[in-house]
Amino acid sequence: MDFFSYIILFLAYVVGFITLSTLDTRLYWYNMNYIYFFNLFIFLVFFFVSVSNILAFFLTYELLLLPSFFFVFFVSPGRRSIQASFYFLMWTQIGSFVVLFAISYCIVVSNSFDFYSLKNFNFTSNEIFILYSILFLGFGVKVPIWPFHYWITKTHVEAPSGFSIYLSGFLVKSALFGFYKLTNLLNYLPNTSFFLVVTIIGIIDASIKMWGQTDLKKLVAYCTIQEMNLIFFLFCFGDLFLKEIGFLFSLTHAFLSALMFYIVDCVYRRFHSRSILQINGIVTYLPNLAITIFFMGIFFAGLPGTLKFSVEFCLFNNLIDFSFITTVLTVLSANCLGLIGFSKSWFNAMFGIRKNVFNYVQSDLSKKEIYISYLSFSMLFFFSFFTNYLL
Repeated sequence: MDFFSYIILFLAYVVGFITLSTLDTRLYWYNMNYIYFFNLFIFLVFFFVSVSNILAFFLTYELLLLPSFFFVFFVSPGRRSIQASFYFLMWTQIGSFVVLFAISYCIVVSNSFDFYSLKNFNFTSNEIFILYSILFLGFGVKVPIWPFHYWITKTHVEAPSGFSIYLSGFLVKSALFGFYKLTNLLNYLPNTSFFLVVTIIGIIDASIKMWGQTDLKKLVAYCTIQEMNLIFFLFCFGDLFLKEIGFLFSLTHAFLSALMFYIVDCVYRRFHSRSILQINGIVTYLPNLAITIFFMGIFFAGLPGTLKFSVEFCLFNNLIDFSFITTVLTVLSANCLGLIGFSKSWFNAMFGIRKNVFNYVQSDLSKKEIYISYLSFSMLFFFSFFTNYLL
């Protein structure tokens, strides 16, 4: 187990705790079933990050999908939510089939299942390029890369908020870990220019689509797609230092996306809608929620002193040595275009003039909701103090 393995195990537990906290407390005894199976799921994650057999690694990677699918299928109340769960399973299985092809080829050629033996096996340059391309596509479907990201926006919109938190906070990180683990078995990395271009297109595409979203949950989904493509961009470079930045960026994205999806759920509970056309006047009638949204926007922008600021500073400071044009394009897309599109929708929801105020009886954030929001904020602050030591 390396540093990234411990991060994955940590995210599985903490993000899972946040997910279980979103469940309705009135159904306490019913939710005990989820707590029991969640602990079994943590054991499965432990085997996923610690096995040294490549076939066992793939099988545990696949088994992570089953509890996720059943969570959406049984918790979701509507027909469209159940359809989204099958959509999620179908697309992730397509990516897994591609990954299985690469793993089968490695086993047949090297006649070994062990990671250490495979790492010492000499693949040809053509084999390495083909295997890297297959792994990039197979794990990229789940990350997701452009143009295979439509399934995740549909799943986020239709699935319950708890699953959205866990999908964005942990499950997509398992694909990053799989890509990192298996590409490390190759003797050297091929020319990754094409793969870097694909991830940059994904960043630009997600940033542009933030401008036209009226559904807050879909807006947050495109935020997560933008950041996941940026993290995948770091892993495609092959530089060890940039990969370490990618590890910390995964931590940032996990807690920030969990916070954003939870805030969307808090808004939906009060307005019974996620459309910015119907949500207005939050700052006037729900001040605690408005303050939480305000700080969420600041954290997403990269407030100095937070983990995202530290990670992005290290990222762009080192990326400029590789390519100045790539750095400028990435900064303009992620930190200007996407940030403005994200902020304007929340600005309208917070400061818009509220109509038919007296038709709704709304309460501000409860103690439980404040606690979960504070937990996410504190994680983003806490790990920022360790960036100097880890990097």
